[in-house]
Amino acid sequence: MSGSVPVPAAWDALPCLVLGLDRDGRICSVNRHGQQRLGHAALPGMFLKELLVEDDPAGARLRAQFQEIGPGSETLHGECMFLCADGSKSALAWSLAWQGTPDAPAPLQLVGVECDLAARQDDSHLFRALAMQSRRGILVTDPDNVILFANPAMARICGYPLSELIGRTPAMLKSGQTPREVYQDLQRALDDDKVWQGEFVNRRKNGERYLEARTIWAIRDNQGEVRYYVSISEDLAERQRYEQHISHLSNIDQLTGLQNRPSFMRALSAELEMAHRDGHQLLLLHLDLDDFAEINRRLGAELADRLLAEFGQRLREVLRQSDRIARLSGDNFAILLRPRADDGESEGRDIAERLLAAIRRPFAIAASGKSILRASIGIACYPNDAASADELLDCALTATQSAKHGGGNRSCRFETTMAQHSDELRRLRAALPGVAMRGELVLHYQPQLSLHSGHIVGVEALVRWQHPELGLLSPAAFIPLAEECGCIAEIDDWVLESSCRQMRAWRDAGLPPVRMAVNFSARQFRREGLQETVAQALAKHGADARMLEIEITESTVMQDMGAAMRTITQLKSLEVRLSLDDFGTGYSSLAHLSRFPIDVLKIDQSFVRDIVTNPANAAIVQATIAMAQKLGKLVIAEGVETEEQLHYLRRSECDELQGYFFSRPVPADALALMLREGRALSFTSSAEQSVRDIVLLVDDEASILSALRRTLRREGYDILAANSAEEGFSMLAKHNVKVIVSDQRMPGMSGTEFLARVKTLYPRTVRMVLSGYSEISAVTDAINRGAIYRFLAKPWDDEQLKEEIRAALREWRSLFERQRD
Repeated sequence: MSGSVPVPAAWDALPCLVLGLDRDGRICSVNRHGQQRLGHAALPGMFLKELLVEDDPAGARLRAQFQEIGPGSETLHGECMFLCADGSKSALAWSLAWQGTPDAPAPLQLVGVECDLAARQDDSHLFRALAMQSRRGILVTDPDNVILFANPAMARICGYPLSELIGRTPAMLKSGQTPREVYQDLQRALDDDKVWQGEFVNRRKNGERYLEARTIWAIRDNQGEVRYYVSISEDLAERQRYEQHISHLSNIDQLTGLQNRPSFMRALSAELEMAHRDGHQLLLLHLDLDDFAEINRRLGAELADRLLAEFGQRLREVLRQSDRIARLSGDNFAILLRPRADDGESEGRDIAERLLAAIRRPFAIAASGKSILRASIGIACYPNDAASADELLDCALTATQSAKHGGGNRSCRFETTMAQHSDELRRLRAALPGVAMRGELVLHYQPQLSLHSGHIVGVEALVRWQHPELGLLSPAAFIPLAEECGCIAEIDDWVLESSCRQMRAWRDAGLPPVRMAVNFSARQFRREGLQETVAQALAKHGADARMLEIEITESTVMQDMGAAMRTITQLKSLEVRLSLDDFGTGYSSLAHLSRFPIDVLKIDQSFVRDIVTNPANAAIVQATIAMAQKLGKLVIAEGVETEEQLHYLRRSECDELQGYFFSRPVPADALALMLREGRALSFTSSAEQSVRDIVLLVDDEASILSALRRTLRREGYDILAANSAEEGFSMLAKHNVKVIVSDQRMPGMSGTEFLARVKTLYPRTVRMVLSGYSEISAVTDAINRGAIYRFLAKPWDDEQLKEEIRAALREWRSLFERQRD
C-alpha cells in the first residue's frame, strides 16, 4: 500500500503520538503531535521498523508483537525508544490495537506517550503488571481529561474495547442519570488536591446502565501542575454478586449444601423474635444419626461423606421449601418449622415420623451396596420450652438424647424432667466403664413357649445393671449409653460368658433342656474374631452350641449384607442357631432372608400390639408366618400381653410366643423353678371350639342385646354379647365365632366398618348387620364389598331373625366345614 490516509480531527487534538498502520507496518497516517515530535518530513509511507532503534530489545519485542496481532487480539502495551529525524531518541510508552476490518487501509493504531525510560523503567513495569491484572478498572487521563491509558478490567466494565477508549474522554460513559452535584463535588475535591470517592450511574457501550464506584485523584509535577488524573473503578453489581457469593459460602455447609451452624443459629434467633412479636409457635427438631461412627469406620471417610450428602438431599425431599434445614456438625442436623395448625406439637410428631420413615429407606452408595440409616429426633417448641435460640436447641438436643437412650430410631418430645434426666445419664455414663468387672451386671430370663404344646422351649437372656445407688436398671436405661461410650463390648462379652455358664448349670441340675437366646449388639456382631469368641465361651463352660441362639437385629444385617453373610456363615459353622430380632421394622424382605441361614424370625411387638384390631398388622403377621415357615424358619411373636393376642397367633399357626402374658423376665432361680414345675400354657383345642355354633351379638344398647338373647336362647347356640366393636374384637380373638350380628349405629366405630375389619381379620365368619332404613346406602355398599352377608332391619321379627341365623350357620358350614381345624 502507498500513500497516506486522512488523519481524524480528534487525533490532532491529542498531546501524544498516534500512528495509523497497515498490516505490513507501513505508516498511513500520523497526527500533528507525532509529526512534530519525530520530525520526519515523509513520515507517512515509512515503515514502523524504521523508527525503532536496531539494538533495542524493547523495540525488537514491538516488532515481534506487531507480527502476531490480528482481528480480535487484545490491545498490546510496552515501552521502547523511537528514532527522531535529527538522530535523537524519544522514549515512548505505546499501546497497539487492531481497530478496523482486515481490508481497511489502516486497521492498526499505535498510541505513544512520552516517558523517561531510564528513570521509571522498573516502576513502569510494576505499574503495568498491576494495572493489567487488576480486577478493578483503571483510567489515566491527561490534564484535559483525554484517556491515555485503560486496563482490560475497565474495558470489561464499560464494554468498550481499549482502542475505543484511548484518546477519548470519560464523558463517553455518561448516562445522564448521575446527579449534577456529584460532578460538582468531584471537581471541588480535585481542585483542593484531595482524593474523591463516589458513585456514577454510567452507560455501557450496549446501552445498559450500571452503577460504578470510582476513586479519582490528580498527579502533579514538582511545580504543582496536574500531569495526570487517575481513576479506579468498580462495578457495584459485580461487587454485590461477589459479596453475595462469599456470604453464601460462609453460610452453607459445603458437604450437604444445607445451612451451617452459625447461619442457622442467626436465622433461629431472628425467627424467634418474629414469633414473639406475632405470637406464633416454632418447632425445632434436632436429628442425630444412630451408630454413624461405625458406618463411617466401615465405609471410609469418602463414602461416608457421600452418604451424608445424600441424606441431606433426602431431608429436603421430605420437608417444605419454607422449612429451614441445617447441618450443625458431623451427623447432627437441625430443622426449624413454623406449624400450620394450632396443634404444632402434633404436627411436629407427624413430621418426625415422616422423616424417620424416609431415613429408613436404603441409601445406594456405589461400590458399597445399600446402607441403612437410623436416626433419633428430639422435638422442642417455642415458647413452651425455651425463649432463646441456644436454650431451644439445648432442649431439642436433650430430647434427642432421650430418644437415643430409648433405643434410637424414634422421636421424642422435650419434657422439663429431661434436664434432670440428662444429668442422671451423665452420671450413668461415667459409671459404665468396668461395670462387668465390678460384678454389677445380672441376667434375667424371659420364657419362650411353644404355641403347639404350651411348654417352655427357650429363654432370652436379658441383662440388668444392679446399680449400687439406683437399684436394678433395665437395658433401656444403660445399653444405649454403653454403645455411645464404647463399653458395649465389655457387656456383650459378659452376657455371652454368663449365658453359657447358666446353660451348663441348668443342665447339671437335671432341668429340661431349653434354648438360650443371647442378644448381640451391632458392634459385637461386626467385631473381628467373633467366631473365636463364641467358640471359646462354649468350650470354656461345656455348653451345647445347638442350644445357643444368637439374636441380631434386622437393621444390623441390612447395614452391610455382604459382611453380615460372612459373619453368619462363620457362626453357623459352630452349629449355633441364629435369630433375626425386630423383624418387620427395617427394610429387609423374605427374599433377602432366603439368602441367609437364619433359623428364627422374631416378629416385632409393634405388630403384635394391635394384631386383633388392626387388619394391616394382622395381614403382615400372617404373611410373615406363612412365608417364613415355607422357608423352613421358626417364628416367634414378641410382646404378647393378652389372651386375645395369644389365640390369634395360635390360630395363625405362629410357632412360639414370648411376652408378659406368660411371664416377665425373671432371675435364674425363678426360671429354674418354672422348668422344674413344668409350668405351661393351657389351650382349648380349635377342633373342640369348631363343633360349637358360636354367635356374637354386638350392640351398644344393653336392652337390644337382652332382647336378642331372649329371642335366640332356645336355639342351642353359644351366645356371646359385646357392647362395643372393641369388645367384639376381643371376643373374636378368644373364640371361633361363626356368625356375627352387629348394630350399625355404634359410637367409635359403625357396624359396617367393624364388619369390614372382621372380614380381613377373621374371614371364616358370616357377618350380618342390624340397621334402620335411613342407613341403607352405607349397608348396601358393605354388602357389595362382601363385608356383610345379610342386612336385618330394625325392628326385627323374632321368627324371621331365627331363620336368618339358621341360614347364616348353613352358609358357614357350606363355606368352611371342610376347612375345620
